[in-house]
Amino acid sequence: MEAIALHAAATVGGAQFYIACGQVNVKGGGSGTPGPLVAIPGVYTGTEPGILIDIYWRKAAHSISKPDSPGPAVWSG
Repeated sequence: MEAIALHAAATVGGAQFYIACGQVNVKGGGSGTPGPLVAIPGVYTGTEPGILIDIYWRKAAHSISKPDSPGPAVWSG
């Protein structure tokens, strides 16, 4: 998991990325292969919506309640 701090994200390179831990409970069997896989660092350019954003600008602050989620699609297998 990853957490992204947006308090300085109004400029390219301002977002701060932190590794976070999480617990996953897998039930049942399966033979799926999750994807797409990405490399960290390398998955972001720094200009994606949701990473390059001024959270203090009024219009942006209103969109924070439903921000664009950066990163690859969620695997549904």
